[in-house]
Amino acid sequence: MIAYIKGTLVNFGPEYIIVDNKGIGYKVFVSPNYQRDLPQVGEEIKVYTYQYVREDKLLLYGFKLPDDVALFELLLTVSGIGPKGAFTIAGSIPAAEFYLSVINEDIQNLLKVPGLGKKSARRIILELKEKIEEIKKDLGEIALVEGEGVPDIYREVVEALSSLGYGQQESQEAVSFLRREGYGNESLEENLRLALKYLAGI
Repeated sequence: MIAYIKGTLVNFGPEYIIVDNKGIGYKVFVSPNYQRDLPQVGEEIKVYTYQYVREDKLLLYGFKLPDDVALFELLLTVSGIGPKGAFTIAGSIPAAEFYLSVINEDIQNLLKVPGLGKKSARRIILELKEKIEEIKKDLGEIALVEGEGVPDIYREVVEALSSLGYGQQESQEAVSFLRREGYGNESLEENLRLALKYLAGI
């Protein structure tokens, strides 16, 4: 799986960008919100990605932050929501705001997402509220309240694992292990080593 691409922005269209990495041009689909923050053509860009593979399709969806990729992956678990719908939601609302809206059952805020109706919003809340509350408990609100009350080391471990291709669930389990065993004061490298050792033994 391609976790992220770092290279030169060479072109872009209404729904995509093309990033050159060592002579290979990657077409990555990005949201309008992402496009508003693009660098100039010819400048370096790093885009976090989700590689969507089906028998007749191989697509790269691009996101600004690892948290957005995690949200996209979570949305794919909701019945009736495919990659296009998940991409629209993840590209329209910050992950932390989405999680809080689900926990608080704030349907009106979710309805601000283009194309998301009440029926789908209710289904999202029904299917994801319990999962998100577990995320909140396991990660000390790492995905819900950015920068508040969460040791930076755990955030850095999650980002590092994401860059290595690990999904949200695996990252949650690894951080839960670190917290449970009392790790956290060590360096990022040591915490990442411990997390990888734990994941290798699952």
